[in-house]
Amino acid sequence: MAQDPAARRSSKNLSEAAKAAREQLSPKYVQLRGDQQIELDVVARELQAARTHKGERITANTVIRVAVDTILAHREHLVGDTEEELRTNLLGYIKELQKRPAGFREDEG
Repeated sequence: MAQDPAARRSSKNLSEAAKAAREQLSPKYVQLRGDQQIELDVVARELQAARTHKGERITANTVIRVAVDTILAHREHLVGDTEEELRTNLLGYIKELQKRPAGFREDEG
């Protein structure tokens, strides 16, 4: 009986695969409202114009990837049964963070 190929993979190979997947971009179709698309393009243009180092271009896709990374980093605050509830709860968490004094660490409070 042959051993399952997944069982033969080492954690090193898995972490290398994860790193490679992280570096490779793949398309994901997202439906945006008209106002979201306009504002996203405005934000990207503002960030592009404000850059101090003129290397990597900042596009709407760049901003979307940053937003996704932020959501994934704080997924425990993404709670709700509808898009509106998810948005309200996550934005409420962000508002609370903004009220905290500079240097405040979450593990302190």
